[in-house]
Amino acid sequence: MRFRLEFVDDTTCYVEADDFDDDGKTICLYRYVPEGADPLALTTQREISATYSCSLVLGPPRPVR
Repeated sequence: MRFRLEFVDDTTCYVEADDFDDDGKTICLYRYVPEGADPLALTTQREISATYSCSLVLGPPRPVR
């Protein structure tokens, strides 16, 4: 899946990721490893694709279809 991020400096970027977390300070986009793994399986790991400060981003990442 692709996510679109809009930044306060009027730029936009796209990141390939499976999901994201937003703790109010940092937005972290990540992929499940192995690819296509069940996110709830004990053997599934998360690999960080990108991390951004919330102060630089306008809202949460938006899925692009």
